[in-house]
Amino acid sequence: MLAPHVNPRATEYGVVLGGEGTVQVVFPNGSLAMSAAVREGDVFWIPRYFPFCQVASRGGPFEFFGFTTSARRNRPQFLVGAASVLRTMLGPEVAAGFGAHEKDFRELVRAQEAALILPSFPETGKREKGRGKKEEPPLVIEQMAKE
Repeated sequence: MLAPHVNPRATEYGVVLGGEGTVQVVFPNGSLAMSAAVREGDVFWIPRYFPFCQVASRGGPFEFFGFTTSARRNRPQFLVGAASVLRTMLGPEVAAGFGAHEKDFRELVRAQEAALILPSFPETGKREKGRGKKEEPPLVIEQMAKE
């Protein structure tokens, strides 16, 4: 999965070159705007300021070519992961905005070690090999959509 991010200066266009996946988009207010399955030959676009991510299918790779419309440098703002914009904003004010204690919020934000390409979701209802417990998928975009 490409970490959820926002383009602050440009609309992003994507062309699926191979494989299959899902493009998930939320409105700037956090409600779900779209979750669409895409495959080779499909084209998608994401307006600026709309948080989104691209998720590969479990059956293989998801290859796409993306470009933006701005003549100025567009620096995507990643919302999770080691390159998250939240890492630059850690402090009591931001933690309070999320209704969390600063220490807990700092631990949560720093817990993700991957930067841009995140590991796949565990399969829902499947047992993790060798652990004997059910894993629930992390709800990155889904959580954002519910808030």
